[in-house]
Amino acid sequence: MRGSAAHTRPEPKYLFDCWPKVAKSVRSAARVALFLDFDGTLAPLRMRPEQVRMSVGTRRALERLVRDPRMEVRVLSGRRRADVEKRVAVRGVRCFGLHGWEGSAPVTPEAGSAKLLREARRQVRRGLAGLHGIWIEKKGPIFAVHARGAGESTARNAGSIVREVMRSFTPDLHILRGNHVWEITPPEMRGKGAAVRTLLGRMSVAPLALYLGDDTTDESAFSVLRHGITVVVGARRPTKATFALRGPREVRLFLEKLARELRRA
Repeated sequence: MRGSAAHTRPEPKYLFDCWPKVAKSVRSAARVALFLDFDGTLAPLRMRPEQVRMSVGTRRALERLVRDPRMEVRVLSGRRRADVEKRVAVRGVRCFGLHGWEGSAPVTPEAGSAKLLREARRQVRRGLAGLHGIWIEKKGPIFAVHARGAGESTARNAGSIVREVMRSFTPDLHILRGNHVWEITPPEMRGKGAAVRTLLGRMSVAPLALYLGDDTTDESAFSVLRHGITVVVGARRPTKATFALRGPREVRLFLEKLARELRRA
């Protein structure tokens, strides 16, 4: 028991309770790199991805932030880049789709991976046939199985089917588990942690890095930014993030407070 307790991660601290310390770090930074998830972070989750909308207040807060020459704002989403770009719609905010894999240039998996993805999608669709509330989304070169809206037992059954089918495709394809979703990806798609590391490496001045996200897919970025400011959004635990906010409304408040601190610097 003592051994397992020793490895338990501490609960993240409520960000606004620690704001004076965070604000001091922001004001003293020569550059600030802000990374944001979209669904569940900048915008509330909905039953279907096409129903998700970012509030006018959040958009205005982002617009204020990108006016500051010290700020770099990047959105890393599991959506396709064009989709998240349309939903953010803030000039100066760069968006990356497919968990950071899809930037300004289109992405295509290697020929072998593409063939396996097509076969995996066919087998998964056949296995899930008849499960109410479960649906498959084709996201360009990858696909996702959604369980939001399905009953708990149905979602568990769907997860078991996906894992069983994908055993025969391992290690050539991976399952990326998210919030009520399983995404089937090729090895070329390395996730948000790798994307953040690459983006930071391109900056001429090492910035203060901040990352906000609500999903398990954001945990790899939290791991990369051990010396940055990492914030889990919502109630999901355990997490590698240092701080926590309750939801997208508090994310908007955070963006507004961040803009004020930059003006004070």
